[in-house]
Amino acid sequence: MAITQDGWFNDTYVKVFRQTVTIDVGNTTPGTFKGALWTGSVTPDFSQTNPAYSSSPWNSGETSGPGYSAGGNNLTVVSFAELSGVANKVGWRFSATSWTSATIAAEGLLVYAPGISNRAFLLRYFGQSYDSSDGDYTVTPDATGLWRTVLRNAA
Repeated sequence: MAITQDGWFNDTYVKVFRQTVTIDVGNTTPGTFKGALWTGSVTPDFSQTNPAYSSSPWNSGETSGPGYSAGGNNLTVVSFAELSGVANKVGWRFSATSWTSATIAAEGLLVYAPGISNRAFLLRYFGQSYDSSDGDYTVTPDATGLWRTVLRNAA
């Protein structure tokens, strides 16, 4: 199998809203969340209980190569808020992140929180594998967010 879609991990999503997993998803402190790159060899299970970086299936298939360290980069949240000028949507926005002098390939970015047992939050699928050869590998989220969701139907 392979990465074929974006997704929130259901267990994390529910537990954040039920406050059995406590974290401020709008915390702008760099490193509250990390982003690790993955190859297409991982098969995400968005319904798994307690998904976490370094536990199955996230214990194999991580990108590797010069310029990349296991665990990925610290991410910086820009905002978790209603999107300005976009009706009825909330976006989770992060700053761009880069790996310099990297020779790597990846198909997706796993967003997780190291401070709460590496809890996985979401996976962003790039749509295909992208690579770099001794250059910068940069993930630049869309201006409306790494993740956007409709809260209600338009009136």
